[in-house]
Amino acid sequence: MLSDLEFFVSEALVGMKRSGLMTFISIATITVSLIIFGFFLLLSSNFNNLANLISSKLEIRVYLKDTLTKREIINFENELRKIKEVKKIVFVDKEQAWQNFQQNFKNINLNDLIESTPLPNSFSILLEHNENIVDIAQHIRGYTDYVEDVNYGGAIAKNISVFANFVKLGGLGVVLLLSLATLLIIVNTIRLTLIARQDEITIMRLVGATKAFIKIPFIIEGLFIGIIGAILSILFLKTTYGFIAMQIQDNISFFPLVFEESKLNYLYFMVGISGTFLGFLGAYISVSKSLKK
Repeated sequence: MLSDLEFFVSEALVGMKRSGLMTFISIATITVSLIIFGFFLLLSSNFNNLANLISSKLEIRVYLKDTLTKREIINFENELRKIKEVKKIVFVDKEQAWQNFQQNFKNINLNDLIESTPLPNSFSILLEHNENIVDIAQHIRGYTDYVEDVNYGGAIAKNISVFANFVKLGGLGVVLLLSLATLLIIVNTIRLTLIARQDEITIMRLVGATKAFIKIPFIIEGLFIGIIGAILSILFLKTTYGFIAMQIQDNISFFPLVFEESKLNYLYFMVGISGTFLGFLGAYISVSKSLKK
């Protein structure tokens, strides 16, 4: 069994050497395709990370009418607590809110410009799950006897999520086209090898070699092309992403980049599997079609 495997591997290496230029083009094409694929995976993962972080920090800020009494504010708070998704409600006194605002802008002497606080009393509301934040904000807005205005950051998180999905889908579209081109090049590479070795294959058939015995070296050749392309692309992605991520982190420290080894290794694993599969599929298609003729 080991001698057969050694024979198949050596035959595959001979085939790659004979079709050196096409093999090089195949490896280069699959490497570029996988780099673009990995780039879009990393970009999409980082935007999803940002969207999830923003979503976890979202709150609904309910600004109250100035005419409300303390009893009415308490009654309204009790009404808000009845909403199923509400996790926490914090009353923000307008005087305290104004002091906090002044602390944040110490360089401006606001007391010389404004005599009394222009800010209203408000509630800060956190939800159990932010998926329904838009519907809940609209529901709270309906309490017109109590509410002056309602603000929430749901639109920002939603837009980032939409953009992340756009990047993912757009990247997949580009990758599919490149994958198709890569597949065709691998198919043609193996086919040229088959043509060059047609006499040898004919002799092998005459002495009783099965189709599987003839196919295996060419399939291994395709696997080698895919694996080499995958390794090169992963090395490039790891090096480039590490460098770019550190530059971004140094200049935009608040941006939540993906640094978890488990996530990154999963993405690189997907790139590696894709390259190996493309190599195998290209070789299998080429050999199957050629041996039918």
